[in-house]
Amino acid sequence: MDIELLYLNGTFMPLAEGRVHVEDRGFQLGDGVYEVIKVMNGSLVWLEDHLARLDRNLAEVGLSAATCGHDLSEVLPRLVDRSGVGHGSVYVQVTRGCAPRDFVFPRPAHPTVLGYARSKPAPTVEEIMTGTVLHPVADLRWARCDIKSTNLLAAVLAKEEARNAGADEALFMAPDGTVREGGSSNVFAFLEGIIRTHPLDNRILGGITRRHVLEMARREGYLVEERAFTLDEVFAVSGPCEVFTASTTKDLLPVVRIGPQVVGDGRPGKVTLTLLDRLRREQALLVGLEPPPALT
Repeated sequence: MDIELLYLNGTFMPLAEGRVHVEDRGFQLGDGVYEVIKVMNGSLVWLEDHLARLDRNLAEVGLSAATCGHDLSEVLPRLVDRSGVGHGSVYVQVTRGCAPRDFVFPRPAHPTVLGYARSKPAPTVEEIMTGTVLHPVADLRWARCDIKSTNLLAAVLAKEEARNAGADEALFMAPDGTVREGGSSNVFAFLEGIIRTHPLDNRILGGITRRHVLEMARREGYLVEERAFTLDEVFAVSGPCEVFTASTTKDLLPVVRIGPQVVGDGRPGKVTLTLLDRLRREQALLVGLEPPPALT
């Protein structure tokens, strides 16, 4: 049985007993960054990659020293082990800490560092083969989406709009019709024999799963381009067409519909499922599990 355990500023405690000051800048100003790390078989998947991204994001917001005294590469595995989580995720958040409310940085800052683990099942084979539906929304977020900030109201509203439209995920669209990314996922398309996804810039998050998928696709011999695409390209292509999302907690999900329009033949495509098979196998071997049966 899982134990909901919290790591807060150097102390382990029951999650329900965790307390953060009302003037914590993460609470009042969204002044912080976060990470979500997948747990499989009681192990953290690609932990080093996630911690490197956390360090990068902390530097981007002037919090480079925030985790000094918190060896997260040692703390987080302990947290998972003590929580008893076999499959799920770890949430990590670092804020500028408690200070009288003001927009300028407090000097010195007293950062808040926290993390907790929670069980959550991976998508089932049935869910994968059913496919996912995206709902296009105008991208009204701030211009630093490369920072994994706790300022998530735009994504919250976009995902709620998607749910109300009967979709599974929001799809952020640029004013020129370019596909940027999902509400909490990166988005890929297989068009005219090429796997494409939006290039890394300030408009999308550099997803950890995104990077591993690109590396894996190249190893498998696919043509890969970090080049944005539009929905017009998706629906106008005459040959095979696939779209899929990539995220830490859901791996790859084949997209079968975007808005009212069906993608390809409305079924998960061979390229998507092949990449997902490779990803599932790689992750299973990484954490000491037998690879699951292939989807293709």
